[in-house]
Amino acid sequence: MSLIQSPDPQESKMKISTVSTLALLPAVASAFVPLASNNALVVGTSSSLLSAGVVTGPGGKAAGSKEEDLALTLEIIMNSMGPDLGGGGGDTDASAPVGEDAPKKAKKPKKKKKSPPPEDAAAEMDVSKLDIRVGVIQEAWEHEEADKLFCEKIDIGEEEPRQIASGLRAYYKTKDLVGRRVCVLANLKKRKLLGFQSHGMVLCASTEDGSSVVFVDPPADAAIGERVMCEGFDGEPATENQIGKKKILDKVFPDLQTDGSGVATFKGVPLTAGSGSCVAEGGLANAQVS
Repeated sequence: MSLIQSPDPQESKMKISTVSTLALLPAVASAFVPLASNNALVVGTSSSLLSAGVVTGPGGKAAGSKEEDLALTLEIIMNSMGPDLGGGGGDTDASAPVGEDAPKKAKKPKKKKKSPPPEDAAAEMDVSKLDIRVGVIQEAWEHEEADKLFCEKIDIGEEEPRQIASGLRAYYKTKDLVGRRVCVLANLKKRKLLGFQSHGMVLCASTEDGSSVVFVDPPADAAIGERVMCEGFDGEPATENQIGKKKILDKVFPDLQTDGSGVATFKGVPLTAGSGSCVAEGGLANAQVS
């Protein structure tokens, strides 16, 4: 049993176009009208008309060259063909180059992503970003490899005491440390100091020439683990990563100082816990706190 093959749509369209074009040739010939100069009807192909020098197009418009003649002839054919066969229905621009691409749409400019608004530097860099806790030194010993370091275990209200190294051997003896109440900067990353894992910093006040360094003592009634506060600076403390990444200590420490009475302050505002202020041992005045 043989199968009847369906005609190719594209091939059928080409055949229709060819037949339609042949049928239009009389229309092309009739479009060439008598010249005004001699009232003679010029009939023939484009080449013969050009050789006679009297080629005209629709409406008696003279063709000045072979290119114009071809363009006028194309216009007649395209206008006579339906839109399905590529005709323009009379709207085709004969002056446009054949096969020229349609004008491309202008690309829309890409919208720029809005950058997040900058954070308030003042809110980011004040003392509230420091998590200072009241603690008590439970154990203390001299570091075996560092002449300036003490190793300490300090209770700051967590499940386990913090291990912290302090460079205070030039100013204190081991017996002076055990049982002492201190202020601990708790939101620092762990770091090894000659093999000892230190996690935090004990706050001290020091003179500019470094001749005197003393502990900053919390009030006697402050609870272990209580956070040291500063009125007017009540934000949440920064994370350990933020402290290092944003260099918060470099921004805040210059404004941490003792006043004329030895009270630890930030920009002149006392650091407080319990019912009182934190004060440098011996009332060391006008000293840097760090």
